[in-house]
Amino acid sequence: MAGPLDGVRVLDLGRFIACPFCGMLLADLGAEVIRVERPGGGQDRFMGLLTPAGYSYGFVNQNRNKKAISLNYEKNEHGREILDELIKHTDVVIQNFSPEAAKAFGITYEKMKEVRADIIFAHVSAFGLDGPYSHRLGFDQIGKAMSAAMTVSGFPGPPTKEQTPHIDYLTATLTALGVVSALYHRQLTGEGQMIDTALFQTAVTLMAPTIGEWETGGKLRKQTGNRGPWLGPSDLYRTKDNRWVMLAIITNSIWRRFSRFIGREDLAEDPRFHNDLARWEHHDIIDPVVAEWVASQTADEVVAAAEQIPIPCGICYEQTEVAGDPQVIAREMLTNVSFPDGSGKMPVTGLPIRMSATPTSIDRSFPAVGEHNEEIYCGLLGYGKEDLARFEEEGVI
Repeated sequence: MAGPLDGVRVLDLGRFIACPFCGMLLADLGAEVIRVERPGGGQDRFMGLLTPAGYSYGFVNQNRNKKAISLNYEKNEHGREILDELIKHTDVVIQNFSPEAAKAFGITYEKMKEVRADIIFAHVSAFGLDGPYSHRLGFDQIGKAMSAAMTVSGFPGPPTKEQTPHIDYLTATLTALGVVSALYHRQLTGEGQMIDTALFQTAVTLMAPTIGEWETGGKLRKQTGNRGPWLGPSDLYRTKDNRWVMLAIITNSIWRRFSRFIGREDLAEDPRFHNDLARWEHHDIIDPVVAEWVASQTADEVVAAAEQIPIPCGICYEQTEVAGDPQVIAREMLTNVSFPDGSGKMPVTGLPIRMSATPTSIDRSFPAVGEHNEEIYCGLLGYGKEDLARFEEEGVI
C-alpha cells in the first residue's frame, strides 16, 4: 500500500543531520526522496566513526529509504542547469546550507520559484534567514549552549552538553511538518512557499518554559543532575544488583500509590508533601526513602514492582543493551539495512511514525554515491547513457 506522500518528489540537498533526517521522514511517508551530492560523495558520508563499509554511522541512519545522485551544481554551470531541470520535475527542495552559501550557490527560494513557481522550498539553518546572527554558522551544540540548556544540565559544576543531538532531530521533524503542511496548502491553492527553520530557534523553543521561569518568575533553575527540577521524587537510583533505575514519582496520585505500596501511608498524608513542588522542596527527606526502597531490590524486581503499583520506571541501559530490549524488538524500533556492496548489515532507526490507513515503510537501504544516476538522469530527464559518460568526464556528475 502506498504511503501518504506517494507521488511527491523531494530533492534533498542536505548534509549532516537536520536536513537529511527531514528527508528520511518524508521518504518514510512515501515520498521519492533523491539525495543530491557532489561527485565522490558528500562530506557527511565519511565523518567521524565509520562503519566497516567505510560510511559514517550517522549517514547510514539518516539516509535510508532514499535514492542518490551525484551532481556538481555548486561549481559547474552545466551541473546547475541540470539541477534546474530536476527542479522542474520536483515538488519539494530541502537544504541546510548557511544563508550566505545558499546565496552564493543560487539555492534560494527566489531562484527556485523562477524554475518552478509552485515549488516548496525548505531552508534549514543555524540561526534563520533574518536577524543579526543569520550569517553565522552553527550546529546542534551551539544551539544548546546559546539557549542556556547546558547551564541547567548535568550535576553542579561546569555547563554540560547532552550527547544526543536532539536539536538537530527536532529541527528536522519541524521542517518535515512544515513541508507536509505546505503540500496541503498547495493542494488547496496551487501555491508553493518557503519553510524557514533554525537550530537556535528550536533550542529556544525547548527551553522556553525554563527561560520563562526567570523572565516572569525570577526563578533561576540550577543544575540538578538526574533529579527532575521542581518535581519529585524523580531521579536515578541504584539497585541491589548495582544497576540504575529511573523513577518518576510525580503527580499526587502516583505519589500516593507509591507511598502506600511501600507501607508509608504517612508520607501520602503528610501535608508537607501535598504537591510536586512541595515534594521537591523536601527532597532531602523523601529521596532517602525512595533510595532505600530501590536499594533493597534488584533492577528487575524494581521494574516488576513499578508495573504492579503502577509508577513510571525504566532501567538505565548501557549502549550494549538497547537493541536487545523486548519492546525495541516488538515494535521494530531498530531495523537492519544492508551495505550497498552487500558486505554486511547494521541497525538504523525503524519507522518512528505508524499510520493505519497509509502505512509507512522502509523500502531500501542507504544509497551508494550516484547509485541512481542512470534512473534519474536517463529515466526522468531523458539523457542517454553516452551523456552520462560525458558528464562524468566533464566532472558534472
